[in-house]
Amino acid sequence: MTSSHFGNPLSEQRELASGNAYVTRSDQCVLTVTGEDRQSWLHSLVSQDVINLKPGDSAEALLLSPQGHIEHQLKLVIKEDQVLIITPRERSAALADWLGKMRFRAKVELAESDLGVYGHFGKGDWQDPFSRQSVNSVSYNPQRAVFDYAETLGTPPLAKEVGLLAYQALRIAAGRPELSDIDEKSLPHEFDWLSSAVHLSKGCYRGQESVAKVHNLGHPPRRLTLLHLESGDSLPEVGTEVYYLEKLAGKIVASALHFEMGGIALALLSRATPYLDLAIAKPGGSLASQQVLVPADAGKAANLPRPSAFKLSSKR
Repeated sequence: MTSSHFGNPLSEQRELASGNAYVTRSDQCVLTVTGEDRQSWLHSLVSQDVINLKPGDSAEALLLSPQGHIEHQLKLVIKEDQVLIITPRERSAALADWLGKMRFRAKVELAESDLGVYGHFGKGDWQDPFSRQSVNSVSYNPQRAVFDYAETLGTPPLAKEVGLLAYQALRIAAGRPELSDIDEKSLPHEFDWLSSAVHLSKGCYRGQESVAKVHNLGHPPRRLTLLHLESGDSLPEVGTEVYYLEKLAGKIVASALHFEMGGIALALLSRATPYLDLAIAKPGGSLASQQVLVPADAGKAANLPRPSAFKLSSKR
């Protein structure tokens, strides 16, 4: 099992961020997809262009509901004879069950691998694309932090191991969402997840029409923000309410003590919440300042001077 830390979580963050250590991601597991239709089959189901990936490539994809809500996160690693899917362990059985029901006549086989997953900063089997916006995606945050995270499969890539708290603090500071941050209503736009996990001109997939409609014609109803906590070492729990004056504005989805920033948290707020100080847990509670990750005007690409990013095409 993954340890939360091995003594000093703050020094472990420095070691991990500098590329001198790794974290065992036993909170994730690996599924394998084999068979001649493996890439075209996945391409038809998820938000990413899988069919054009080559051996050695990696990518991120989301599996959405018909309404465009996030259900699963898939980190894809393309091999010569298989596709590896890194996914949160707690939802892996549900993902495997759903994928199994969608095979129909496709020539694919799905299985669970015993490969270990090891996170670190540098080069790995899966390179996190979150801070590397491609020409086929769009980011709502022009000041996105660099997050050079990777995952290596099989054996640890380095000698020194640190705990999962180190990774969590670094990804929260970078505004990098994980599946643990979502609820049943979460849309990719609310987390700036279009940038890394949604190919903007690929063919049809479940939830595509809803994703395109929000991006082109509307705004996501909520927005992710990074909170800098006045309370210091006292971290709010996941689900803690956040207020603007007397009005409920949203909730905490993750929190950590960062080795440079101090107490920080990711909060999912209503879109209309002003970019001003917020109160944690109750009106008048401890204060937190906002670092905007997803702006209130995210979306409505059809009204921007550049061409619309999405094309509702059935071509694959």
